[in-house]
Amino acid sequence: DWDKFAQVAAGLDTDDSEIGCYRATLAARGPSADNTQSVPRGVWDERLTEACADAFAALVRRGSISTEDAIWRFRTAGDGATFLAATRAADALPADIAPSTDVLQRAHNSPEAFLGGGIAWSSRARREAALYGVTRLARSDAAKASAAWSGVQSKFTEEEQRYAAAQLAYASARRLDVSDALDWAKQSREGERFTRLSDPQAAWIARAALRAGAWSEVLRAIAAMSPAANGGQADPTWRYWKARALAESGQKDAALPVYAALAAEHNFYGLLAAEEIQQPLPAAASLKAGAFKPADDAFKRFDQSAAAKRVVKLSELQLRSDAAREWRSVVRNFGDDESLVAAEWMRRKGIWDRSINTAERTTAKHDFALRFQTPYATEINAAATKAALEPALMFGLIRQESRFWAEASSSVGARGLMQIMPATGKWIASKMALSDYRPSQLVDITVNTLFGAYYLRTVLDQLGGSEPMATAAYNAGPGRARAWRSDVQLEGAIYAETIPFNETRDYVKKVLANAVWYAHLSGSGTTSIKQRLGIIPAK
Repeated sequence: DWDKFAQVAAGLDTDDSEIGCYRATLAARGPSADNTQSVPRGVWDERLTEACADAFAALVRRGSISTEDAIWRFRTAGDGATFLAATRAADALPADIAPSTDVLQRAHNSPEAFLGGGIAWSSRARREAALYGVTRLARSDAAKASAAWSGVQSKFTEEEQRYAAAQLAYASARRLDVSDALDWAKQSREGERFTRLSDPQAAWIARAALRAGAWSEVLRAIAAMSPAANGGQADPTWRYWKARALAESGQKDAALPVYAALAAEHNFYGLLAAEEIQQPLPAAASLKAGAFKPADDAFKRFDQSAAAKRVVKLSELQLRSDAAREWRSVVRNFGDDESLVAAEWMRRKGIWDRSINTAERTTAKHDFALRFQTPYATEINAAATKAALEPALMFGLIRQESRFWAEASSSVGARGLMQIMPATGKWIASKMALSDYRPSQLVDITVNTLFGAYYLRTVLDQLGGSEPMATAAYNAGPGRARAWRSDVQLEGAIYAETIPFNETRDYVKKVLANAVWYAHLSGSGTTSIKQRLGIIPAK
């Protein structure tokens, strides 16, 4: 019922991709192409739902999405999408390019057999199915995909060969097969320029080049990214590594302004950049608790707000995701002063996660004591002392694990401030000879911090005192942390940057950056991010 949908959706403020796709489908049904809305993000999602598939096909028919982009969307569906999502992407292709459902099914189910099946590759539709199959096989086994593709690649056009090579470079890089990744990356270039790459693909080729110390390849891969601030060239990640690559290539003058701009940002890469140009962190005096002192009447807005009261009640009921969604609607359009007032109001309510997240929203005026709060300091400091740990590292890890939500429980069962799994808790209790331990105690602040500190100390000792390896182990396990080393020693920043798990890579960087700020605020601990990262020994 499009009329009813248009009526209801008109006043709905949401970033839900399904709604965006329905809106785009409705717009494409109109008489004028001018009515077609911008392309919603959902049409590029891996899953490509029915609503977004309809919008995608409609936008292709209207010319809002080019045929070239439609082919790209179909090809990349091989990187983890379901067969249904692949067929939906194929439905938007021109008839002479779209593989039949039967052909696509074979390429999806058995890509290795499909590529080696002696098929005549004169048909564009069959070649597109094969490229989809290469992408799909590479995701699960890059070596098998490379072997299967090598047997048929001469039957494909140069553009198709470069596309497949890029997928194999991406897959090899994600498995830290650096040599293979860079070999395939070279084949995916036309001269000095890469074939079309998504930002994640270019990022992984850049990471392979980092591990190889191939700085010119790092620059080429970054140049192949979009200009986007989230994942592309304007992302702090790739601004920093571009500056490093320029400096390592002898272009230090070109690197300097990039470092200087990054050093003004209060994130992992800002810390790295500040050290590159020997710029000190902001003076501690401006960071201490109470640096921002709002007037008492500034809180009345929140005391009287029904939405803010709902956030508090939802938090009390442990409905944290609902509380977070409600709170985002409250602070969405706040400036720096309003955000700091809101963060302080939440701090006074003891809702630490909303307080910290809101304090992090500011762009020019900051209160670092709100960003890096220290609830439960007595218990955390005591646990750190008993385990001979630096308290700043403990605070940094807890801030990332739970945002100081003592009752936090993850989808896989990790519990408490330091998100300890029940099986890990049982193991720690046995090591500490605690015969009366019960899993329910993991939400007890004293027990949780003691157990977490014991485990963090254990992995630090197992991994030679390396903080990046220990934090990776805390998140993903010691075996993986060891496996992610190289055959040669790596600087810690490159080790962290090339962790294959997105969650763990982000986790390590944030925990260590947090630790630097906590050490800086407290005046105790290591305030150098490079010292914390150190050098990772070879396997």
